[in-house]
Amino acid sequence: MEKKHTITLRLSGEQFGWLEALCRRSKQSKSEVIRSLLEQGSVRERISKEHLHIIRQLIGESTNLNQLAKQANTYGFLSVVKECREMAKSISQLIRRLKDDK
Repeated sequence: MEKKHTITLRLSGEQFGWLEALCRRSKQSKSEVIRSLLEQGSVRERISKEHLHIIRQLIGESTNLNQLAKQANTYGFLSVVKECREMAKSISQLIRRLKDDK
């Protein structure tokens, strides 16, 4: 889409600070952020490398959880109780890290 219209916008110091914060968090220019706000009503924050790392760890934990479920179905739940508790604690910590970063 061709962009041929220009506008001048005056912002207060606080509003400009919010705009810059949105730009930093979304890793987009001011123009892109304003366009996104006009078109969608919001700006999506890009996923950081640390968050991607945590998400990959959660994927790994879910794989381990599937293996434990298979083991529990084969040998009984009592055979995997300790591992399930440890995994639940690990998953809770990963989720807490994701929530704390927001």
